[in-house]
Amino acid sequence: MGPPAAARWPRRSIRHSRPAHPPFSPSPDRRHLFVFRISGSHPMSTTIRFAGAAALAVLSLSTALPAAAHIVADPAEAKPGSYFRTALRVGHGCGGGKPTTAIRVTIPEGVVNASAQPKPGWEIRVETTKLEKPVDAGHGRMTDTVVSAISWSGGSLPNEQFDEFGLVLKLSDTVSKQLALPVVQTCAGSEVRWDQIPAAGQRAERPVAMIRIAAGDGVQMAQMNHGHHGQTAAVKAGDIMVEQPFARATPAKVGGVFLTLKNGGGTADRLVKAASPVAANVELHTHIKDGDAMRMRAVENIPVPANGQTALEPGGYHIMLIGLKQVLKEGESFPLTLTFEKAGNVTVSVPVQKAGAPAASGGHDHKH
Repeated sequence: MGPPAAARWPRRSIRHSRPAHPPFSPSPDRRHLFVFRISGSHPMSTTIRFAGAAALAVLSLSTALPAAAHIVADPAEAKPGSYFRTALRVGHGCGGGKPTTAIRVTIPEGVVNASAQPKPGWEIRVETTKLEKPVDAGHGRMTDTVVSAISWSGGSLPNEQFDEFGLVLKLSDTVSKQLALPVVQTCAGSEVRWDQIPAAGQRAERPVAMIRIAAGDGVQMAQMNHGHHGQTAAVKAGDIMVEQPFARATPAKVGGVFLTLKNGGGTADRLVKAASPVAANVELHTHIKDGDAMRMRAVENIPVPANGQTALEPGGYHIMLIGLKQVLKEGESFPLTLTFEKAGNVTVSVPVQKAGAPAASGGHDHKH
């Protein structure tokens, strides 16, 4: 029958230890490691490590989640009239260990254009709404249709992991002191609404992601945004001038390239192909309306009107780098060959700018 139960396994003790550091702070930038050592002579004795919010959930060490576990915008400060790149940082699932399967953010008043950064394995949906009066959406383009919400769905972010969902927002010149970005986080069979604005001196259980608006002249800021892409000289092919190419630093397998095409001739032309050794595939993309939503789609060509120009920017035409073979690092550059129907081929050097850098430091803060 074997020995009594008490004699089968040696008595084990559980010790809880953690690295020496200052008392726990809810700062989103601080990472904590909790270590549990199961001691005893049994060969299955092991060390189990839990990081951050997962350990707190398992042990119920705190009744409130740390600020790092909330959904926050990072960076969280912008200037009026600027193109502002930020990301929604998701720190955990909805509860019960369930993975996040969808994120939907409402775009507030004061944002005249918005674009989402693609994520492998996730589908992007862009919702729009009509305005009573047209607004300037950038580059002097007036529009009466603005983005009202953006969602990512179809993926799966495990509860114990965090990730970021990137956005580029074009702010109006008269935007208020702060912007709230309400987020609905969906998990398997449940959802959490991060939409609470706490009263002064209070803390919200599910705080909304906030963006602070720094003091500044919106018109001047917009002019600065248009004047700092001069790091790369313009390149000409036939009547087509290629100006202000740039990409953003990213560790992802996809990236975006933005630039301006100017046609100095009296005949329209078309960009029909793009290629780069840094990516397995390069596609021409745009946004199209699908019912009440805007979706990104590949296109066969991008038109460049006679004696006119076409801006490749978030929310419109852009060049997608798919299957990146190397990490795009700040300060580096890579070649991009463009093929035009009439002007032929031209190769430009695309500088890689800092991810999340203010628009004034490197031009439009466009990020796909």
